[in-house]
Amino acid sequence: MAILKRNLWTLFALILLGGLALLCTVLFFRWQGLISDEKLYQTARVELVAQSVDSILRTQELVLDVIGRELLNQNNMLSGSRQIPFLDSILAANPVLVGFGLARPDGTLVRVSTNLDLSSLPNLRSDPETRGSFLRALSSEAMVVGRTYFVDALGAWVIPIRKAIRSESGEVIAVMTAGMRLDGSNSVFGKTLHDGAFDSVMLFRESDGYVQFMSADGIGPQQYSRIQVPIDQRDKNRSVYEKELGLSMEEVMQGSESVVVRTRRRGEDYLTAAIFNKRYELWAVSETRFAPLYREFLESLMQYLLVFVVVGMVFYKGFRIIDNAEKKRRQELSYLSMHDDLTGLLNRNGLLGRLEDLLPDKKPFCLVVVNIDNFKGINDRFGLETGDEALLEFSRRLAELVESQDDLARLGGDEFAIVTPNTSLKDVEEGCVALASDLSRSFEVGRLKLQVTASIGVASFPDHGDSLSKVIRSAHLALYEAKQSRNDVCTYRTEMEMAYLRRLSIEQRLRYGLASGSLYMVYQPQVDETQKTVGVEALVRWQDEELGFVSPAEFVEVAEKSGLMVPLGRFVVETSIREFSLLRDVIGRSIDLAINISVIQFRQPDFVETVLEALEVHHVSPAELVLEITESLFMSDFEKVLKTIERLREHGIRISMDDFGTGYSSLSLLRKLPLDELKIDKSFVDTILEDEKAANMIRSIIAIAQSHNMELVAEGVEEEAQARALTEMGCRRFQGYYFSRPQALESLKANPALIAAC
Repeated sequence: MAILKRNLWTLFALILLGGLALLCTVLFFRWQGLISDEKLYQTARVELVAQSVDSILRTQELVLDVIGRELLNQNNMLSGSRQIPFLDSILAANPVLVGFGLARPDGTLVRVSTNLDLSSLPNLRSDPETRGSFLRALSSEAMVVGRTYFVDALGAWVIPIRKAIRSESGEVIAVMTAGMRLDGSNSVFGKTLHDGAFDSVMLFRESDGYVQFMSADGIGPQQYSRIQVPIDQRDKNRSVYEKELGLSMEEVMQGSESVVVRTRRRGEDYLTAAIFNKRYELWAVSETRFAPLYREFLESLMQYLLVFVVVGMVFYKGFRIIDNAEKKRRQELSYLSMHDDLTGLLNRNGLLGRLEDLLPDKKPFCLVVVNIDNFKGINDRFGLETGDEALLEFSRRLAELVESQDDLARLGGDEFAIVTPNTSLKDVEEGCVALASDLSRSFEVGRLKLQVTASIGVASFPDHGDSLSKVIRSAHLALYEAKQSRNDVCTYRTEMEMAYLRRLSIEQRLRYGLASGSLYMVYQPQVDETQKTVGVEALVRWQDEELGFVSPAEFVEVAEKSGLMVPLGRFVVETSIREFSLLRDVIGRSIDLAINISVIQFRQPDFVETVLEALEVHHVSPAELVLEITESLFMSDFEKVLKTIERLREHGIRISMDDFGTGYSSLSLLRKLPLDELKIDKSFVDTILEDEKAANMIRSIIAIAQSHNMELVAEGVEEEAQARALTEMGCRRFQGYYFSRPQALESLKANPALIAAC
């Protein structure tokens, strides 16, 4: 059960870990999705801005080229300096531009739009602010974009653009220059391209690192008047970008597609998309800080965590319900495994558990085993339901009688056990005697009033056993001793162990004896008043190789309690009938054969068939056979026994009641049983000469037999005076040592006159 509980919560832990892994996976892909979406957005924006800038620059380059060539077509255009109104109309049509100028290759402006003052304009080649872009224009086929600067007269930031006008041979004739406003509404430069405080779009120059244009919050003059990133730092950054992209900077600049890198400036992370315009040597850059991505991811994280926690709590509640139900079920199963279903007392497992708790600490205790005497008779006579009710009532009374500190258990069937910390054997034995007396009081079960007795065995730990198995066996050995006399209390003694080992040895050797043929039959003659033999009683004997001669009283009892009575009884019947047929042939006349039948043997379903088959095989008449039974046969299932007797008598087999007069129900049985013979028990014959009560009892038995037309046999006759007294009382058939001891078949066959003379 502990394993199941661990497995349950292990499953919960696995589900939780699986959910956590799923959550991490979802969050990972969520983050990757945010990054991917942002990369796509930044890439799309930078490419759009780059295309727009390239388009406007190419347009303005075309305008400069067309206007420059138009001006050069006029005479003496490079001589003198003056304003040309013609250029004003072009400015009016193209509001992005703020002024035009045409300069000779030496940097002198010779023609300008009317909004420019020639006297205030510097030589483009010699002026430090314009020299660089002017020289580059002289050497470049494409339009050159100069550094962004602020025009006070216009109050606006302007990007200078210059285009060299060449002859057909490629020689620079003049340089056309103009300025583009950054705040023009019809230009990409005049629009807000960024999306917020964390976002920016810019153009910066490859040649010197100056910002050409920037769309971001908080843009001031300083953004255009200084280099954003020093050249040496830019080179270091580019080496990092090259590793991240797997491309050299030359490859990036030669490519036509944008790239995306992760940058870090002033302690903040940026996602930057860039594309290079080779013609105008400008970088278009779109970037955003990671802060909003972190915030958006954190929001998703909180949502997913909330869902995870809610689902986790639902699973936890579900598993807790399952665990509580399982725990309750385990408790119920544990209780059922440790308690008896019928009585609610501890069962064998529960008792063993209690005893095992006492053993490690060597705490002394006494074990009392209580067994109801002949409880099987209640089950057989009144049914199992009545038996269960009787057991329940018996257990209730037993629970009321034991002390509160004692443990009471039902070991099974009609056997109970008491574990008491009281180790005084004298006190415990006195208590058990009182207990047996109290338990013998009658009680009601339904409409029945029953009275049962109990046998009790007592053993103590560690005196009678230093282990659990030994002390339990000692208590059962004491109980076995008490069962011999019924309603008795016995405390374990060492000699009980020897008796137990003796019974065990007899059982083992008896099994071997039945298989090896070491058992044999003897026959004691039965005579009439003239001492003529009228029958023999078959008696089984056993001479074992190891045990020597074993008394029938000893091994028959063992056979009855070990399951060997059926094969032993079959041996007695078959051997007796077979040997009787041989003896009858020798003596030449018919006599009776009496065989003792045990209760267990008589109740076998095939008993009648077995007897009839043996008679037929050995050619013995059923009329010659007398089966001797005892009163104990009728203690249970009376109707079934009666039917068996009637079947036997239908075939001519006679039935004799052995040990008649020793029981308490013989007279009542005589009214119902079809008996043919009574046998007076030896206990009456032994005292017939001294005990008048015994003599009167014999007279009564003789009178009963005569009144019921039954044969009468007195057994155990050992003296002539006993035989004479019995004859005077009316007995006509005798058996005992006075006439003959039991003889083996070979002895009787060798001396047939012995039977004839008896």
